Amino acid sequence: MEGDHVPTEGRSRTEDVQNEGESFDIQAQSTGQEPTPPSGGLVLGGGQSIKLMLVPDTPPPAPAPPPTKIGKPHPQQKMKKFWTNFDPEYVGKVTRVLPERIADRSLLRTKLEGETAHRAVLSYDNAKENCIRDVKRIIRECRDSNQKYTDTHWDIERDLKITRIRDCLDGLTVEDDEKEYPADAKRVSDIFEEPQFYVGKASFDDILQGSVGDCWFLAALSALSCNPHFIERVCVYQDQTVGVYGFVFHRDGEWHQCIIDDKLFLRAPAYDESGDVVLGQYGVRRANQEGQYQELFQRGSQALYFAQCRNQNETWVSLLEKAYAKVHGDYASISGGQTGEAIEDLTGGVTTEIYTSNILDLEYFWTKELSRNSKDFVFSCAVARWREWRPYHSANEKVREERRAGIISQHAYAILDTYEGHGQRLVKIRNPWGRKEWTGAWSDGSKEWDSEWMTRLNHQFGDDGIFWMTYKDMVSKYKYIDRTRIFGPEWHVAQQWMTVQVPWSTLDYQTNHFSIDVPKDTEAVIVLSQLDDRYFKGLQGKYNFTLQFRVQKEDEDEDEYIARSKMNYELVRSVNVEVPLQKGIYTVLVKVEAFASGREDVETVIRNNINRRDKITQIGKLYDLAHQKGQLPGSSSPSSTTSTSTSPSGSSTPTSSTSKTPAPAPAASTTDRASSPNDNDDDKEKDPARNPWNASCIVGLRVYSKQADLGLKVVVPRNDTDNILPPTLDRDDVAKSALDEIQAAAAEKTDEEREQEEKECGNADANGDDVKDTTAEPNPDAKPSGDEHSSVSVPNVTSEKEEDSTQNENENQNQNQPA
Repeated sequence: MEGDHVPTEGRSRTEDVQNEGESFDIQAQSTGQEPTPPSGGLVLGGGQSIKLMLVPDTPPPAPAPPPTKIGKPHPQQKMKKFWTNFDPEYVGKVTRVLPERIADRSLLRTKLEGETAHRAVLSYDNAKENCIRDVKRIIRECRDSNQKYTDTHWDIERDLKITRIRDCLDGLTVEDDEKEYPADAKRVSDIFEEPQFYVGKASFDDILQGSVGDCWFLAALSALSCNPHFIERVCVYQDQTVGVYGFVFHRDGEWHQCIIDDKLFLRAPAYDESGDVVLGQYGVRRANQEGQYQELFQRGSQALYFAQCRNQNETWVSLLEKAYAKVHGDYASISGGQTGEAIEDLTGGVTTEIYTSNILDLEYFWTKELSRNSKDFVFSCAVARWREWRPYHSANEKVREERRAGIISQHAYAILDTYEGHGQRLVKIRNPWGRKEWTGAWSDGSKEWDSEWMTRLNHQFGDDGIFWMTYKDMVSKYKYIDRTRIFGPEWHVAQQWMTVQVPWSTLDYQTNHFSIDVPKDTEAVIVLSQLDDRYFKGLQGKYNFTLQFRVQKEDEDEDEYIARSKMNYELVRSVNVEVPLQKGIYTVLVKVEAFASGREDVETVIRNNINRRDKITQIGKLYDLAHQKGQLPGSSSPSSTTSTSTSPSGSSTPTSSTSKTPAPAPAASTTDRASSPNDNDDDKEKDPARNPWNASCIVGLRVYSKQADLGLKVVVPRNDTDNILPPTLDRDDVAKSALDEIQAAAAEKTDEEREQEEKECGNADANGDDVKDTTAEPNPDAKPSGDEHSSVSVPNVTSEKEEDSTQNENENQNQNQPA
């Protein structure tokens, strides 16, 4: 036995020995000394030992069956999987672009009016008071140091002459590589011989457009200057000697101040900084011509690069335009816009978009609205808004202009006045260019004019951009009118904000909604708005949004809604309705639709411009402050209801109450990528849509009324189905009749029929999974081969399809087994 079964020195092997039906594991090992026999072992001669251990007589585990195939997935399941990945349930939105330590410090210093309730003019009074106080402090500081005021946060001279990146002129993205820039920047006292902010009073005849496409803003100034009080409310305080000017503008339901210095951009370079070639462009030779050059190209309003006054010593237009550019970040941000929105920014009013072809009663529109211009309303107009549409047979722009008798397309005009008498209804209109007028009936020099009409309308001929036309011609030639309602001190306003997730297809109104508590019958103007992204151009994100809403009495049939906004084509910042409200509680349902814009997402823009620290800090601060509205109490927590009651006149403290429910919804991601809590960003195979839908929008509701105690709250249903609103469609939606039939049929079904349908749906889901390999999975309760005393290690076989908790439990169980 020794010679047969014991290996030579230096070798070892394992052999099985059968003895009376029992199985033994014999381990023979060479050692260099006398061994101590282990328990249950044998000692052989030559220093050899044999360890005998019992192994249970258990058959080995059965081999796994071959993989089986489940049938092809149901087409509906394929479609479900696609939409689950492309339009996920969980979406995210970047609410802060600055580092947290910077953003937190900025937000702590700023009081947000996300939920407010006060008189409509109260926020303006507070902003005006703060602006005057800060301007006076600057004046005192400058006089103490004997220095004129320089705005170090927005120094246009330094920006033009020292830095290579012009933050005061350009936005985050520069679209035109060959863009022309101003040639110089000087103070008002160096440009104007006898500068005056107003010469007499603000007038529409003062305004001339410069080298930025802000005709929409200048048209708003023209319309408002018909009543100089509107301009004076915006330009609240200034000191021309020190060179400091204070303004206030309305933004997202609040008034904000803006303080600037008196530096302005010029068209031509300074004489000492220019060469002969540059001077030759202006027809002036260098030799002994400095005085002539300064007089022609660096003096008076004509020398300014941007907007100017017609009077060569008047400055209010240029400085107001500069303040509007600063508050938005740069001059590029105010290129292109809608006149109605500019009037809102300057008055705090509410603008309605009106297409002349949609006016139901032209007589009513004239007597009740247009003829009340500059009193309750301010109007502007334009020709065409279909920017991308050009019929194949249309002529070039010059020919089209001739057909429109001098009216320019894609251009804003201000409506200044109306006249009715002597059988005529006439409208006075102004082109902010200060030239290019209407050439039809009642144009300058037309046959309709005589001395009596010239006196009656106080009109003078001249290419000054001001002209008269008949009411009939106006609604025929101008296709679009902005009507802005102006609110006086008798109006009160309440507002609330919330964040909504916008699906790819908006078939229904949002579940989250607003509730209005009206204590007494009142007139009301209800406005739904989104954040004004002009303040953070370049960081708008990948989506554009359009808004709609409707108002209905609480607990009444959904078909009995009392008012509904229409979707605007151009004024997408807000929509509104004017409606009388009787005493009671009203529900405001919101519908938001998103469109992919083709812009870069916020993270990409920040990454690409990370070297522009000052610009990102400036725009990022505006972005972060605006997006905090969506994070205020009652706006971001899906399990809360926040209410606001309008405060008495003179009080700015809102009355609010918040009730919590125990079922919070999943928190939104802080990135701009659609994801669920268990998503793996690197798993591209599970994401057939390479660019998943990820739209989120912050919306606010403002209710203007003449009731001081009107209440407004955000209502966010809990996650249980009992609180989810049923599908709500407008009565003119083509799907509404089909939905009504489905709901009626569902109401007639018995409990047994519903159970049978649920069972069939469950079977379809079980059989509709994707094709995949399946293997027999071992019973997790089964013991491995060998009992707890075995020295042979048997690996624990675990299927990849088992839950992580089961894996951890089995691994811990194996680790605790004795060797």
